[in-house]
Amino acid sequence: MQTINTVADFKRLIQIGVKVGCIFHMERNGRDEVGNVTYKDLEREEREVTIKQTNSFALKTWQETKQKFVDSWCSYPKATEVIIKDNKITILEQNREGNKIPVLTYWIN
Repeated sequence: MQTINTVADFKRLIQIGVKVGCIFHMERNGRDEVGNVTYKDLEREEREVTIKQTNSFALKTWQETKQKFVDSWCSYPKATEVIIKDNKITILEQNREGNKIPVLTYWIN
């Protein structure tokens, strides 16, 4: 089993042809009673790494509007922008209120 304990481990495991699982944590889910946008988790299909660079990587992604596969890019996060748990790396972003919230979770299959 491939262990992810650090961002460096994740970068090392990202190789062309490797399959990556993903959860997108910012799928719109409507609005709450006061009109704020609500979100839900969306588990995406497993995708293959197509390009690896020192600062980013690309995943083979089906684009419905173009009816073809495209490269979907992701920059490697800084260690301060992630939570690593159970061999999964969750990338965080700061919201308007200044809180760090999960955006994407990746794991190597």
